[in-house]
Amino acid sequence: MYNTASNPGSSRAAAPPARSIPPWLVSCAEYLEQAAKGLVLVPLGLAGGRWPRLSPALRRLAGYLLVAEAAGLTAGVTALYRPRWQLAIGQGFTLIETLFFCRIYYLTPRLPLWPRLIVWLAPLFTLFALFATFYLEDIQQVNACTHVGQSGLLIALAPLCFEQLLRELQIIRLEHDPLFLVSAAVVLYFSGTILLYGFINYFLTAHDYAGNRVICTIHSIVSLIQYSFFALAFWYAGRLPQAPSPS
Repeated sequence: MYNTASNPGSSRAAAPPARSIPPWLVSCAEYLEQAAKGLVLVPLGLAGGRWPRLSPALRRLAGYLLVAEAAGLTAGVTALYRPRWQLAIGQGFTLIETLFFCRIYYLTPRLPLWPRLIVWLAPLFTLFALFATFYLEDIQQVNACTHVGQSGLLIALAPLCFEQLLRELQIIRLEHDPLFLVSAAVVLYFSGTILLYGFINYFLTAHDYAGNRVICTIHSIVSLIQYSFFALAFWYAGRLPQAPSPS
């Protein structure tokens, strides 16, 4: 999850903008960013209200959202007193985020081969994240390599989930299946941000205010989509699948 712990808009160096952008576009970007931060309360509220009906995997998803909000608040406070360490919190959260999603898929009972796969993938990604942080990049910058590796890993896991769901005849409407909704959110979010992370350090180094706002706007849009899918997953948790209505 992209949050204030790794937000290029909140961590850019103070410098005059390289390019001017219309004020209305700046306001729109700020409104989208605030909306994305506020929408996370919807899936959290649904998770709390439907907690007894949640599967272990969805409970881990609710825990992930809480940890993400805590990381964002911690990064915001750190930016006020120790701004140089704000990005370090984001780097640590990237690893925690990946392990959370690995745990969510690990707890999915309908995927019997996944525990064996994830037991290998999670430690390998942890080693890669540490190597990227301390050798490929720097702890005082956005860990683009780790984000790209994270996106590739989670985007690869989600289609395996889709394939398994399509083989299950008891699933009548996939759009009502929580696991399908969570996997769709993962694919949409990480495929929408993988290129952003690839170029984020360039914009930060160039002090490109316009580029930073574009990154924040795109991230806010995909975050809104992700939280909406998470909210639907919690809403349909524990409900019986419905047959599609006749056309």
